[in-house]
Amino acid sequence: MKATKKIVSVILAITLAVVAFVMPVSAAKVYPLVIVDGIFSTPLYKNVGTADEAPAFPTDDAALEEMIKEILGAFIGGCINYGVAKKDYNAFADKFYPVLNKYVEPIGFLADGEPIDATVGFIQNEKPMSEYTDEEKAGLSVFAQAYAEEFGEENVYNFSYDWRISPIDSAVALDEYIQNIQEDLGVKKVNVVAHSMGANVVLSYLYEFGSKSINNLVFSAPAWQGTSLAGNIATNNIEFDMFTVENYLVQMANVSATTHITAFIISYIATYDGLSKEYFGDINKAVAGILPRLYTDTVIPYIAGMPGFWSLLPAEDYEAAKEFLFVDGIIPNFEDKIDAYYNIQANAKTIIEDAMDDGVNFGIVVGYNCQMIPISDEYEQSDTIIDVKYASGGATCSKYLQAFDDWTNIYNQAVKDGHNHVSWDYKVDASTCMFPEQTWFYKNLQHNGHNVDYGTTDIVIWLLGADEQYDVFTDTENYPQFSLYNTYKRKVTPISIDGIIGDLDDSGAITTLDARQALKVAAGQKKVDEDHLIIGDIDEDGDITTDDARCILAMAAGIDF
Repeated sequence: MKATKKIVSVILAITLAVVAFVMPVSAAKVYPLVIVDGIFSTPLYKNVGTADEAPAFPTDDAALEEMIKEILGAFIGGCINYGVAKKDYNAFADKFYPVLNKYVEPIGFLADGEPIDATVGFIQNEKPMSEYTDEEKAGLSVFAQAYAEEFGEENVYNFSYDWRISPIDSAVALDEYIQNIQEDLGVKKVNVVAHSMGANVVLSYLYEFGSKSINNLVFSAPAWQGTSLAGNIATNNIEFDMFTVENYLVQMANVSATTHITAFIISYIATYDGLSKEYFGDINKAVAGILPRLYTDTVIPYIAGMPGFWSLLPAEDYEAAKEFLFVDGIIPNFEDKIDAYYNIQANAKTIIEDAMDDGVNFGIVVGYNCQMIPISDEYEQSDTIIDVKYASGGATCSKYLQAFDDWTNIYNQAVKDGHNHVSWDYKVDASTCMFPEQTWFYKNLQHNGHNVDYGTTDIVIWLLGADEQYDVFTDTENYPQFSLYNTYKRKVTPISIDGIIGDLDDSGAITTLDARQALKVAAGQKKVDEDHLIIGDIDEDGDITTDDARCILAMAAGIDF
């Protein structure tokens, strides 16, 4: 009997071992991802869905190139007319704006918020990425590519929307889109990544429909609090500044030989103060001359009534923009429509907090240390399109190419919450963000600069895969609050050091002694660890050189470099 029991026990043990071996391990639950991309991401068509369907705005590179050529030709022709007519700005406008409006009018809106051409629309693809053609897949955002690599193309969906209309109207369509996925796949929740203007749509969705259908939500470079780029246009705050133009061209030079050469020319002009002042003074005089017709011929008749445009305005520019663009008074129904999103923008913190309380895992990823598109003389920290203070929901920032206190003192964090939220380069204080524990910053990352191969999408995928609410201290080795995207090496370096840039001797201030140490490192007389390499590498080329030593010396002396 004992022998029989022993045999049975052995057989049972072997059976259980075999079953355990062949039984698949329960995989982590995969949620389908809905991507809500930014402005211009969805192509618009006239007579959409009919035999006469045609692009309302250039939808491919060839058409875009043709548009640029035609507008550039009109600009040159306008300049010639201006000269022939003895500096008559109307002569320029008569040649230029009709060509510009040829492309703007088809997608334009009337002052009452209704489209000029009611046939213009878009095509919504209800299928997952796995059923897209190769050409369609290539047109999807990098987040689609990255999520597909991690979780499969069958779990990736791309929501399209008309970026001209109110985000609240697009939110209604998003709700239906998510419901269809839930029904088709039999799932209760989806993950969502919202880039740029897509965040305005998702924020409106949360306000209108709640968060019951969302698992994880990531805002990437969100326009949810607007951008000064739109604010400046809407309030006629347009002025070309020599150094903002130079900065912008220099930062773009790493992707284009043309901009590299142009940046060199602008820098050469900037070397001669008298010439540069005269040159840019003439440019701004010309801009002041042609701007009135820009507004009367293009902005007011075709763009001012576009609800989507108004959702991109910062709160501080909102009322001034109404007064400027609607001198004779704004139409009440239209004002109600744009005020509705303004109310959502103003209550963004509460809307997101409610979602988090309901179990949504939330995170924001923001790029910084870039020059805004240079249509004004402002030097705000940005990702080239959206100001860091708006994208992050309130971060305190230094001016572009500067640092807090001009490097002379130890900066004191604005909100004392027991955690360090100040970047090592003294450019961003995240303690004043709406969500300081859930906002991550990538230095040098441009608005559309995420790239699967360079590691800049990794943090978004990490946040989308979270099974709990992550914060900036969850994984400081890989995803601390601040990271450096090295544009020379196309590499992301997580920064979790406590020191400040330039302070090689850890004294808490930048002095001539730090410059001396940098020279020793450059000459090979001294070695530094990885943290101090980051602190001393001012130009971020991966090494401490004599150029870095010169910059540190300038910082110590309070001199611009």
